[in-house]
Amino acid sequence: MNDYDKITAFLGQWGRFQQIVFFLLCASIVPNGFAAFSVVFLTDIPSHHCLVPEVNLTQDWHRLIGKEMLKRCSRYRLDVVRNLSAQGLFPDRDVNLTDLEQESCVNGWSYSRDIYQSTIVSEVSVYFNLIFICSYFIV
Repeated sequence: MNDYDKITAFLGQWGRFQQIVFFLLCASIVPNGFAAFSVVFLTDIPSHHCLVPEVNLTQDWHRLIGKEMLKRCSRYRLDVVRNLSAQGLFPDRDVNLTDLEQESCVNGWSYSRDIYQSTIVSEVSVYFNLIFICSYFIV
């Protein structure tokens, strides 16, 4: 420690200028902490599912694509589901759902607004196809 004191002796004692600089530097760190912490809330991915446009389906098919059954990365092909509904077929009784063809979320996603009104993810997904969301949740 004596070597350090000898090396820094030419700087002088801890004076008023050093105190002012120290406290100004400390005060400038506080807003940076708030900005860094805000990323946690702004970039959260709210719960979401494939957006299904309004289609003319029977009640059984609407119950099938109810909130509990919605998937995040794929959905049943709407043209196939629409045809099956028009033929009067019922899901899980007349149609084996595991055999139905699925497609990616071509109409985008519907985000839950239970916690956040909007986040960066929900705003940006309007303009971009967020493939990374699906790969993120598959893991």
